[in-house]
Amino acid sequence: MAVITALKQSDLDALLSRYDLGTLSRYWPASNGIENTNYFIRLNTPRGERDYVATILEQTVCSGRLLVPLLDLCDTTGLPVAPTLRNAQGKPTDEICGKPVLISPRLPGRHVFNPTSGQCAAIGRFLARFHIAGSALNESAEDHPRNAQWLREMSALADHYIPFSDHQLMEDAICSIASMLERQDVEKLPQGIIHGDLFRDNALFTERGLSGVLDFHHAARGYWIYDIAVAANDWCNDTGGVMDPDRTMALIRAYHAIRPLSREEVWFFPVFTLYAALAFWLSRLTVALRARDASNIPFNNPDEFQHIVAQHASHFFYLDYRLLENGGSV
Repeated sequence: MAVITALKQSDLDALLSRYDLGTLSRYWPASNGIENTNYFIRLNTPRGERDYVATILEQTVCSGRLLVPLLDLCDTTGLPVAPTLRNAQGKPTDEICGKPVLISPRLPGRHVFNPTSGQCAAIGRFLARFHIAGSALNESAEDHPRNAQWLREMSALADHYIPFSDHQLMEDAICSIASMLERQDVEKLPQGIIHGDLFRDNALFTERGLSGVLDFHHAARGYWIYDIAVAANDWCNDTGGVMDPDRTMALIRAYHAIRPLSREEVWFFPVFTLYAALAFWLSRLTVALRARDASNIPFNNPDEFQHIVAQHASHFFYLDYRLLENGGSV
């Protein structure tokens, strides 16, 4: 990760003086993250050394005012999510280097690079529990911004910078997705709070299982099946963008066991995987284009999701509802 805001010890000492946590032992930048700057900070406390994470919000987060209440709700519900700690004045956010900052406990575990079916199932269970728990905050959530209009606007920004074949792939995908979103049966699909970004680098595992889920800055109100599709595109794809049946079914079956999916959600799942892949292709592509003129803007490679979009466009992952019932036999 390229650190956007470089911190000095004096910056952190001033920040920690407004918290009742302990004194600074050492600090170092986190190795992952793109949109915000994250530092691990180790503090000396009466109970020994404790590790925390300081997240500097470099831009306005999609979740907005929903972020802190959502983290608090997840924590009280028993989900593996780090709560936002309050400073001495009881405020969940503070300021460092003129930017808002959050402090939270550091969760145990490591990121997974080659997920197993069992780990995919753990992600499915988390999403189901998260969707159910988040229903209490539906009224305070903004709609997820990556709608059909957003897709068209981002496509227009990238129009003159990509090959014709990629442009045609992008436009065909937008037409399919926009057509789907205009359907009345799609409008009736279950919606609620979604994570919106549950990739492998936003989850932690120990030998006991899922130990932490991170980065709720894209949380908003959206289709729950979209959230499942976002996760499946990252956790269940191989390096060529092809969705692995075993891992995909492990994720979806585990989710279905906690919050049963409707037949309509299962039917539209392939188009939502295309939708989610296109949204991240466009997001990464537009950030990469901005980074050409600003070397301090970190970004992920958009080609990864271009491959996934191409695969979904030509080979939809067929999901039979009967595979979720009767023990998985058709």
